[in-house]
Amino acid sequence: MAMDVGGKKAGAKSDINVTPLIDVVLVLLIIFMVLTPSMLKNLPMMVPDKSEDQNTPAMPPDSSIMVEYTAKRELTVNGEAAAIESLATNLADRLKARRQKVVFFKAEDKAPYGEVVKLLDIARGSGAETLAIVTE
Repeated sequence: MAMDVGGKKAGAKSDINVTPLIDVVLVLLIIFMVLTPSMLKNLPMMVPDKSEDQNTPAMPPDSSIMVEYTAKRELTVNGEAAAIESLATNLADRLKARRQKVVFFKAEDKAPYGEVVKLLDIARGSGAETLAIVTE
Protein backbone atom coordinates (compact mmCIF):
# COMPACT_ATOMS: atom_id res chain seq x y z
CA MET A 1 0.00 0.00 0.00
CA ALA A 2 1.25 3.39 -0.90
CA MET A 3 1.60 5.78 1.96
CA ASP A 4 1.35 9.50 1.67
CA VAL A 5 3.62 11.80 3.61
CA GLY A 6 0.97 12.41 6.21
CA GLY A 7 0.47 8.70 6.77
CA LYS A 8 -2.84 8.44 4.95
CA LYS A 9 -3.60 6.04 2.15
CA ALA A 10 -3.27 7.50 -1.34
CA GLY A 11 -6.40 6.67 -3.33
CA ALA A 12 -7.57 7.38 -6.85
CA LYS A 13 -7.81 11.04 -7.76
CA SER A 14 -11.50 11.92 -8.26
CA ASP A 15 -11.08 15.35 -9.91
CA ILE A 16 -11.40 15.64 -13.69
CA ASN A 17 -8.56 17.40 -15.43
CA VAL A 18 -10.28 20.07 -17.58
CA THR A 19 -7.14 21.79 -18.84
CA PRO A 20 -7.02 19.87 -22.16
CA LEU A 21 -10.73 20.58 -22.70
CA ILE A 22 -10.19 24.30 -22.17
CA ASP A 23 -7.26 24.25 -24.60
CA VAL A 24 -9.36 22.60 -27.30
CA VAL A 25 -12.26 25.01 -26.76
CA LEU A 26 -9.99 28.04 -27.01
CA VAL A 27 -8.41 26.76 -30.22
CA LEU A 28 -11.87 26.20 -31.74
CA LEU A 29 -12.96 29.68 -30.64
CA ILE A 30 -9.96 31.25 -32.34
CA ILE A 31 -10.59 29.26 -35.52
CA PHE A 32 -14.24 30.36 -35.68
CA MET A 33 -13.33 33.98 -34.93
CA VAL A 34 -10.90 33.98 -37.85
CA LEU A 35 -13.16 32.15 -40.33
CA THR A 36 -16.52 33.83 -39.64
CA PRO A 37 -15.76 37.24 -41.24
CA SER A 38 -14.46 35.61 -44.42
CA MET A 39 -17.57 33.41 -44.65
CA LEU A 40 -19.89 36.43 -44.38
CA LYS A 41 -18.25 38.29 -47.27
CA ASN A 42 -19.37 35.82 -49.91
CA LEU A 43 -23.15 35.60 -49.83
CA PRO A 44 -24.49 33.91 -52.97
CA MET A 45 -27.18 35.85 -54.77
CA MET A 46 -29.09 35.24 -57.95
CA VAL A 47 -29.61 38.50 -59.84
CA PRO A 48 -31.49 38.55 -63.13
CA ASP A 49 -29.57 39.70 -66.18
CA LYS A 50 -30.21 43.21 -67.34
CA SER A 51 -32.50 43.08 -70.33
CA GLU A 52 -31.65 45.11 -73.39
CA ASP A 53 -35.07 46.65 -73.77
CA GLN A 54 -36.06 48.98 -70.97
CA ASN A 55 -39.64 49.22 -72.19
CA THR A 56 -41.83 48.10 -69.35
CA PRO A 57 -45.55 48.20 -69.90
CA ALA A 58 -47.11 51.19 -68.22
CA MET A 59 -49.79 50.31 -65.73
CA PRO A 60 -53.05 52.23 -65.81
CA PRO A 61 -53.17 54.92 -63.13
CA ASP A 62 -56.12 53.27 -61.37
CA SER A 63 -54.42 49.90 -60.99
CA SER A 64 -51.56 50.95 -58.71
CA ILE A 65 -50.52 53.54 -56.19
CA MET A 66 -46.99 54.85 -56.71
CA VAL A 67 -45.37 56.95 -54.00
CA GLU A 68 -42.14 58.66 -55.09
CA TYR A 69 -39.69 60.44 -52.77
CA THR A 70 -36.72 62.42 -54.03
CA ALA A 71 -33.46 63.48 -52.43
CA LYS A 72 -34.85 67.04 -52.38
CA ARG A 73 -37.61 65.75 -50.04
CA GLU A 74 -40.33 66.07 -52.67
CA LEU A 75 -43.21 63.60 -52.34
CA THR A 76 -45.57 62.58 -55.14
CA VAL A 77 -48.45 60.12 -55.19
CA ASN A 78 -49.19 58.84 -58.71
CA GLY A 79 -47.38 61.87 -60.16
CA GLU A 80 -49.28 64.43 -58.08
CA ALA A 81 -47.40 66.50 -55.50
CA ALA A 82 -48.36 65.66 -51.91
CA ALA A 83 -47.39 66.71 -48.42
CA ILE A 84 -46.06 64.22 -45.89
CA GLU A 85 -48.69 65.38 -43.38
CA SER A 86 -51.56 64.53 -45.74
CA LEU A 87 -50.05 61.26 -47.04
CA ALA A 88 -51.98 59.06 -44.58
CA THR A 89 -55.39 60.44 -45.52
CA ASN A 90 -54.48 60.52 -49.22
CA LEU A 91 -53.48 56.85 -49.23
CA ALA A 92 -56.40 55.81 -47.03
CA ASP A 93 -58.84 57.41 -49.49
CA ARG A 94 -57.20 55.70 -52.46
CA LEU A 95 -56.99 52.29 -50.74
CA LYS A 96 -60.60 52.28 -49.49
CA ALA A 97 -62.19 51.14 -52.74
CA ARG A 98 -59.42 48.72 -53.74
CA ARG A 99 -59.49 44.99 -53.31
CA GLN A 100 -55.71 44.69 -53.45
CA LYS A 101 -54.16 47.14 -51.03
CA VAL A 102 -50.70 47.49 -52.59
CA VAL A 103 -48.54 50.62 -52.45
CA PHE A 104 -45.39 50.94 -54.58
CA PHE A 105 -42.50 53.05 -53.31
CA LYS A 106 -39.75 54.61 -55.36
CA ALA A 107 -37.10 56.52 -53.44
CA GLU A 108 -33.93 58.04 -54.83
CA ASP A 109 -30.61 56.72 -53.54
CA LYS A 110 -29.75 60.07 -51.95
CA ALA A 111 -33.08 60.33 -50.09
CA PRO A 112 -32.76 60.24 -46.28
CA TYR A 113 -33.25 56.65 -45.15
CA GLY A 114 -35.10 57.56 -41.95
CA GLU A 115 -37.69 59.61 -43.80
CA VAL A 116 -38.27 56.82 -46.33
CA VAL A 117 -38.92 54.38 -43.47
CA LYS A 118 -41.30 56.92 -41.93
CA LEU A 119 -43.22 57.07 -45.24
CA LEU A 120 -43.41 53.28 -45.34
CA ASP A 121 -44.81 53.29 -41.80
CA ILE A 122 -47.40 55.91 -42.77
CA ALA A 123 -48.48 53.80 -45.75
CA ARG A 124 -48.78 50.67 -43.59
CA GLY A 125 -50.83 52.60 -41.04
CA SER A 126 -53.17 53.96 -43.70
CA GLY A 127 -54.28 50.47 -44.71
CA ALA A 128 -51.71 49.15 -47.18
CA GLU A 129 -51.32 45.38 -46.83
CA THR A 130 -48.39 45.06 -49.24
CA LEU A 131 -45.54 47.53 -49.62
CA ALA A 132 -43.38 47.14 -52.72
CA ILE A 133 -40.06 48.88 -53.32
CA VAL A 134 -39.43 49.88 -56.94
CA THR A 135 -35.83 49.63 -58.12
CA GLU A 136 -34.20 50.54 -61.38
